[in-house]
Amino acid sequence: MGERLTVDNPPSAEGPWRERGPVTGPKDAACGFEVTENFERFNQSNDIYTRGQWDARIRSEKVLNWFRGMFRTGLGARNAEGYSVRDFALRNAGWMGANLTIQRSLHLGRTDGFLDYIRPYSEPNPEKDPVESPAAMSEEVKRVARLFGADDVGITQYDPRWHYTASFSPKTLEEKPYAIPDGLPNVIVVVTAMHYEAVQSYPSATAGVAVGHGYSRDCELVQAIATYLLNLGYRAVATVNDTSLAIPYAIQAGLGEYGRNGLLITKDFGPRVRIGRIHTDVPLAHDQPIRFGVREFCDTTCRRCASECPPKAISFGKPTEEVPGRSLIKGVRKWQVDPEKCFKFWVNQSTECGVCMRVCPYNKDTSRWASRTWYRLWRRMAASPLKRFALWLDVKLGYGKRVKPREYWRKFSST
Repeated sequence: MGERLTVDNPPSAEGPWRERGPVTGPKDAACGFEVTENFERFNQSNDIYTRGQWDARIRSEKVLNWFRGMFRTGLGARNAEGYSVRDFALRNAGWMGANLTIQRSLHLGRTDGFLDYIRPYSEPNPEKDPVESPAAMSEEVKRVARLFGADDVGITQYDPRWHYTASFSPKTLEEKPYAIPDGLPNVIVVVTAMHYEAVQSYPSATAGVAVGHGYSRDCELVQAIATYLLNLGYRAVATVNDTSLAIPYAIQAGLGEYGRNGLLITKDFGPRVRIGRIHTDVPLAHDQPIRFGVREFCDTTCRRCASECPPKAISFGKPTEEVPGRSLIKGVRKWQVDPEKCFKFWVNQSTECGVCMRVCPYNKDTSRWASRTWYRLWRRMAASPLKRFALWLDVKLGYGKRVKPREYWRKFSST
């Protein structure tokens, strides 16, 4: 066992896992990554959620109740629209699939999907099904992923920069060795879209069903894909929030760009997605990063997420490598979001906040032909010299406006 983490004994970046200095990857220019000489890989113990368990500056009874609220009936509910027992009931029901994944290995000291990769249900088939064409196999994997619920899929190579230096044990409040298996060169990245109508009601517990159900779908999805590959005789490790930084992998796999709000912005769903990964040794062809104008739009034109953020955690300025606290990776120049301000607001709400997701102009309902066609037209405007007009039009047409939870329930009940 390691030493118990405290403010006086914080997680260390020293040791064999430490990586510093300008470490660049083959896709960095296409991705828009700017990795500086101050780069350091991230320690999972410094994540704001794990700090809520060991760091006295973050941890409190209120924080612990925020964690417990996903498992205990009515915890956090109050007499306010969007925060009633009924709202929390819907939110917690959405988390059930993820909670079942979390609990399956607790007896082994693991938190599958969130602090540890998801333990495979079986060993690989001893007889490998041969792969003659990595490109054809990639297409097969994508079809399988979509069959099980992926809204988009990309494939990229393993990149050690985005993997944690050490893992964290909530049972002992100590670091533990980072344990994802070696020899898995390919990463299948999947995204699932969250409920558009629910996201419109942020901030509220009602909207939390979008996050919970998104994680539940993700947990089922990555395990299904991994099981498929295991049965073909290949190694496959399913991951959600547990082993690495998801957004850089998603960008490398061609699924979107990085936004001012600190989220992945996808072409079809904007920031309204959850991200999962499957690490595998099955031969696969890799996708290339995409650019469709997000960085330029966020940089020169749009500040909606920063203006609307309740705790003012999102920067109005330019991308920078200066980080506000220990819960962000060092040495990557990007828009920085203050996790401590953000998480404090979450805890005070007793649920998640997704206002930055709701107001993002790239967040549109693309489930119908008319809305999908309009969004594609808007997206082209946002990538053109008409950026300011595109933003004005988005606000004028009422996109991003909050829907009151009772209105969501009314629509929900009538469907």
